[in-house]
Amino acid sequence: MLKSQLFPDDQEGMETDRRQHQRFQVQFEAKVTKQGQRESVRGRVLDISQSGLSVDLPVQLAPGDAMELEMADSVISGRVVHATAGESGFRTGVEVVRVTLGATDLSYLLQRTLLEVLPATPGLEVVDARWD
Repeated sequence: MLKSQLFPDDQEGMETDRRQHQRFQVQFEAKVTKQGQRESVRGRVLDISQSGLSVDLPVQLAPGDAMELEMADSVISGRVVHATAGESGFRTGVEVVRVTLGATDLSYLLQRTLLEVLPATPGLEVVDARWD
């Protein structure tokens, strides 16, 4: 499921946000694979900001781990910057390195969301004009 709800993440009761950039809440299902491993896990992208994204994972990855998130027919390559245990798993901060977009409508939604928040990310340069 690939659904975007692009609005600031301002939930009450959250710890003080130390980030420089505003977070935008999304709900993207993702298949996550740590570089060098064959096994993958299911995760949920929770928010996106100019510095990266946050994904809820059932396993803990270490800072510096390279990883790929597959959503529909698109892939985001990134590097783990932190992982914090939570109620449903590990909230994992990911610095986005590269995006490879597919051709489906769901990939277009992902592209538009990332263009709003991470416009300088490699792989987002071309926007399909048929959707404007």
